[in-house]
Amino acid sequence: MLASLRLFELASVYPDHVTKEPFPVTVETLTGIWHCTPRNVKMILRKLSELEWIAWQPGQGRGHSSTLTVLADPQELLALEARTMTKKGEVREALELIERYGLSHRLKNDFMEWLSDGMGVNRTIGSESGAELDTLRFPVYRSIQTLDPAAIHFAFDAHVIGHIYDTLVDFDYRSGTVSPAIAHSWEHSIDMKEWVFHLRKGVLFHHGREVAAEDVVYSLNRLRLEPQRHAQSWMFQTISKIEALDRKTVRFQLSAPGALFLHFLSAKAASILPSDMIGQEDTALLKHPSGTGPFRLVRYDAGICVLEANPTYYQGRPHIDRVEILCLSEREDGLLKEPDWSCATCAQPNTFNGYMVLNAGMDAKWLEVESIFSGCSLLVFNQRKSGPQHNPYFRAAIDRIIDREAMIAELGDNRIHPAYNFHYQDSVETAGIRRRKPPEKAEISALLAHSDYQGETLRLYAYAKHSPEAEWIARQCRSYGVNLEFEQCSPGQMTDPEFMAQRDCHLIEIAIRNEICELELYLQKHFFPAFLKGALAAEMNQAALSVMAEPDPGLRRFKLRKLEEMLQQNADVLFLIHRKNNTRFHSSIQGISLNECGLIDFRKIWFHSPTASAVGVAL
Repeated sequence: MLASLRLFELASVYPDHVTKEPFPVTVETLTGIWHCTPRNVKMILRKLSELEWIAWQPGQGRGHSSTLTVLADPQELLALEARTMTKKGEVREALELIERYGLSHRLKNDFMEWLSDGMGVNRTIGSESGAELDTLRFPVYRSIQTLDPAAIHFAFDAHVIGHIYDTLVDFDYRSGTVSPAIAHSWEHSIDMKEWVFHLRKGVLFHHGREVAAEDVVYSLNRLRLEPQRHAQSWMFQTISKIEALDRKTVRFQLSAPGALFLHFLSAKAASILPSDMIGQEDTALLKHPSGTGPFRLVRYDAGICVLEANPTYYQGRPHIDRVEILCLSEREDGLLKEPDWSCATCAQPNTFNGYMVLNAGMDAKWLEVESIFSGCSLLVFNQRKSGPQHNPYFRAAIDRIIDREAMIAELGDNRIHPAYNFHYQDSVETAGIRRRKPPEKAEISALLAHSDYQGETLRLYAYAKHSPEAEWIARQCRSYGVNLEFEQCSPGQMTDPEFMAQRDCHLIEIAIRNEICELELYLQKHFFPAFLKGALAAEMNQAALSVMAEPDPGLRRFKLRKLEEMLQQNADVLFLIHRKNNTRFHSSIQGISLNECGLIDFRKIWFHSPTASAVGVAL
C-alpha cells in the first residue's frame, strides 16, 4: 500500500506525462513530492523499480538530469488498490483514495459500478465449512454513531442495536401490544409502582453465558444512575430500586405509577447487557458488544458493520447468515445502482407501513413500497443563546416567511404535506382550519419591527440530507431582510453539548413512532430541554411527566396534543413538512417486513434459489 501511494502521489503531480515516456526529474524535486529525505527518496525509487512500476535513470555527471519513466498505469493500479481495500471492508478508505488520486470521473464511476455488483443478496460456499452462506450486503449513506443502547440518538443506530440486543419485553407499534422477550412473564401491583419480571431459561449472551437477573439490574441501573452520561436515562428516573429476587426474577420499585413502564422496557435503550462488562463498558461496547439478539457483531469501524447470525437465538436462528452494512458518505448517495434482490424472500407475510406501488405494470421486476414517514421536520430556535430568536415577534416573522406549500412545490421529491402537527394524519385532518396564508411583506415587516431585529446574522444548522430545505429557508429569509446563513453539520456535532450551545437554530427531522418517541422530545436532554428555558421549559417538563403517569391512552393522547399547542403558541418550534419513504425491492420477494422507519428486519429475510421450481406433492 505504501509503495502504491508513492506512485499515486507522483502521478498526481505529473498528470500529463504519458506512461512509458521518460521525463526529467531531480531527487530534490522528489523529496518535496514525497516529503522525505534524499536517502528515503532513493529507497522509494528502488522499491518502485523492483515492482517494475517505474524505471529510474540517475543523471551521470554535471549537467545530466536524472529521468524517470512510469511503466505501470497509475490509474489501473489505483482501481486495483481500491478493490483490494474494499474486499477487506475498507470501503470508505477506498473511496477517499479514489477521490484524492483519481484523475477522471470514469475511474470513480467504474469503481461504483463494480461495487454495485456486490450489493444485494449473495450465496457463497464457506471456505472452511463448505456450507452455503447467505449474505445481505447494502450501503447506507451515513455513519453508525454508536452501538451503545444507552446513547441512542438516531433511528438507524437503534435499528442495528435492535439486531444485536434484546429487551425484557417487545412492543408491536402496529397493534399497540406488549409481548414477552427475555422476560416470559410479569405482574405489577394495583398502583403500578411495583413490577416483578420472570426471565426465560436458556437465553445466552453472544459470549456464551446465560442471562441472569443480575444482568437486568446492571443494565437498567447503568441507565438510571448516570443521567448526565446517558441521554436515554429520562425513561427510568422513576425507578427507585431494582433487585434480583433470585437468578431468574427481578423486582422494580417505582416512585410514581408506571403506566408506560412496559413501553419503556421495550425501548432499545433498555437492552440487556452482560453484567461482566462492569468497568469496561466503553471498550466492550465499541469493539466487542455482547447481546442476546439474533445477530452478533463481528466487525465495526468507520466504513463497515458486519453482523453474523446467532445460532443459539432463543426465538429461532435467522435465515440469513451474514449482514454487511457499508457506511458511505452522503456525497456517494445515488451513485450505486439498485442491488439484485431477485433471490431474496421473507419468512412472514407481506407487512408494510404503507402501500405498494407497481412501477411499470404487472410484469415489472421492481416494486416500490411508499410509506409516510412517521414524523415531520422542525425548525428549533435556541433560546439558551442570546440573539433575536428570543423574541416571539421575530420567531413569528420567520414562521410567516416560510411558505411550506411553496417549499414542497419547488423542492418536490418526497416532500408531500405541510406539517401542522407531529403526525401526518393529524396534519391532514386539521389542514382545513389551520392552513397558513401566503407570506405578506407588510405583515412580516411589522413583526420584524416589533422584534427590534437589527440585521444580525443568524446561522441555521442541518445535516447534509436536509440541506435543500435549509438553503431554501435561508434564501427566503434573506429576501425579507433577515440574514440567515446555512451551515452543514455532522450527526456527532448535533449531539455535542458545546456545539449545541453555539447554534442559533437548527433544522431536524424527528421520527414519532409511538408516544415514547413523542415524550422523548420533551424529556431527553438533547431535544427541546437543550434549547428552551424558563417558565416554558419547566411547564413542558411537568406536563410531560404527567403524561408518563397517565394510565388512560386517550388522555395521554390529549395531553400530548396540548404539549404540541404549547410549542406552537409563541412559535418556539416551527413545524415544517411531512415526507414519504420509498423502499424498492425485486418483485420475486414474497414479503418484506418493514419497521416504522421503513427499515428491513434482517431476521425475516431468506434466499430463494433462482433455479428452484415448485414440486407437486401427493397427499
